[in-house]
Amino acid sequence: MFNGKRLSILGDSISTYQGVSNDGSVNSTLIFNPCYYKEPFPLEKTYWKRLIGFTLCVNNSWSGGNLSGRDDPDSGVNRAANLSRDGGESPDLIIVFMGINDLGRGVDVSVFSEDYEHTLSVIQSTYPSAAVCCVNIPDRDVFLKKRAELFNGAIDGAVRAMGDGFFVADLFNSRLNNDFYYMNTTDGLHPDEDGMKIIAEIISESIKNHYS
Repeated sequence: MFNGKRLSILGDSISTYQGVSNDGSVNSTLIFNPCYYKEPFPLEKTYWKRLIGFTLCVNNSWSGGNLSGRDDPDSGVNRAANLSRDGGESPDLIIVFMGINDLGRGVDVSVFSEDYEHTLSVIQSTYPSAAVCCVNIPDRDVFLKKRAELFNGAIDGAVRAMGDGFFVADLFNSRLNNDFYYMNTTDGLHPDEDGMKIIAEIISESIKNHYS
């Protein structure tokens, strides 16, 4: 169904992989991107390598990065225009999987909301033919749940503002929540192989629903 479609990612540490998300030969802006995932974690077990049929275009993910922060050149809002290859290939589908760091660092929800919508606006103007899957923030911490709901409301609002071609993959209301999220991570935050598999399944379902 998706054979030949090109996938790009705008992400944080959960989407990184050494030698991929910092591959300057693909896109020169990636060269200094810090990575969390690397060998011996299997590349093929990352959530994005499990998305069957897609060819990776650009993985622009930054370990520890916020989405918000227009004064920070490394933030997602400022990396959103760098999702095509230097050779000219552009994505057919873009996954935006950011916000966990903003939430954990106490970024004001109004700032996050404005920057998230601006990020999607940049993507829409730069890649007008691409579909965009926005992965929301998982329900992984009872103490942050209420704020996570506010942040996810901001993501929903930004997606609605963009209109057709933009959709949400809902981690928050999935089976990957609370203690189950923790049990499927390496450290309470970063998914292990099983966690990556579940994330891939949730994203895949959302993508299929969008294209059906």
